[in-house]
Amino acid sequence: MKQKQTFTISNDISLRRPCKADFKFLARHMRPMDKRELHATHGGVDAALLERFARSSACCLTLCARGRVAGLAGIVPSGQPAPCACVWLLTARGVEKYPLGFFKAARAVLTHFLSFYPTLYNYIDLRYPQAVRFALMLGGHTAGHRVYIHGAPFQLFIFRRNQLWEEQ
Repeated sequence: MKQKQTFTISNDISLRRPCKADFKFLARHMRPMDKRELHATHGGVDAALLERFARSSACCLTLCARGRVAGLAGIVPSGQPAPCACVWLLTARGVEKYPLGFFKAARAVLTHFLSFYPTLYNYIDLRYPQAVRFALMLGGHTAGHRVYIHGAPFQLFIFRRNQLWEEQ
């Protein structure tokens, strides 16, 4: 049996390529606000939707906390020859127990994704203040006016290569 390669971020957090079981686990254990956001944008949440996200991504990674799936992230190209991609991150309940490791992992993933595309974007549900704060902490900038998807307010966030953590 082939072993999965993992990249260790901290004692508790690691990254690896996703497998089919990750989609099922995350669909069952997704944080309520992530589910709410997906309900607004995609009408629901299930393993098949998460697998479609992964298949449409140029790169997709599973974030693990102590060996358990804690999140799934990917980038979906905007079309050829586009220098940008839609970045997405969905999290499982319990990820908040590892705030520093999760932040370091997200930053490493974002940096990796920006090596493929100089600009990443996504619309974030404004009813999800933790996601908005997290995007801002990762160097995201708001752009344009808010939009409403099935009555829920969303804001465009942009991440650019060479603009992240320049003050460090």
